[in-house]
Amino acid sequence: MEGSVVTMEQDTHSEKYTEKVHTLNDTWTVWAHLPHDTDWSIKSYKKIQDINTMEGIISITETLPHKMIRNCMLFIMRDGIKPTWEDDKNKNGGSFSYKVSNKIVPQTWKNLTYSLVGETLSNTPNVCKSINGITISPKKNFCVIKIWMADCNTQDPTIINDVPPGIGPDRCLFKKHNPEY
Repeated sequence: MEGSVVTMEQDTHSEKYTEKVHTLNDTWTVWAHLPHDTDWSIKSYKKIQDINTMEGIISITETLPHKMIRNCMLFIMRDGIKPTWEDDKNKNGGSFSYKVSNKIVPQTWKNLTYSLVGETLSNTPNVCKSINGITISPKKNFCVIKIWMADCNTQDPTIINDVPPGIGPDRCLFKKHNPEY
């Protein structure tokens, strides 16, 4: 389904106005996991919200405190995909990993989130469709941001757009998922 604009009319105090809602090509789910929780089963992940409009993703990215982005494990996954390696749509995949300074983590996370849900993280449509989500994991003075892929067919980091200078392809590591089943 292509993204579209839906017009909604609402009557407020006898004034009519039109609000445009920009639907995404897919629904995305925001998840959280406490960084010190050693339980990696799906029950330890907290589902925050399903998002299917650009307005919805802007709302959540603009309200998440920077401290939370730097100190909590956050996941934005394509609809129906759990944020675990064991999920059927993740188990044969891998991820591009980037070490990001805490100084630029919030803006980097926001930019990658918008590119993810807008399906512009790559100029190649097939690559965009094989991106299952992004995650952020806090470390001491930096965070690791990962772009999760459905398969390991694409391991060239130069196909990923919107990665800030200084953390680009030359500083990226691709790693195959190791599901525990």
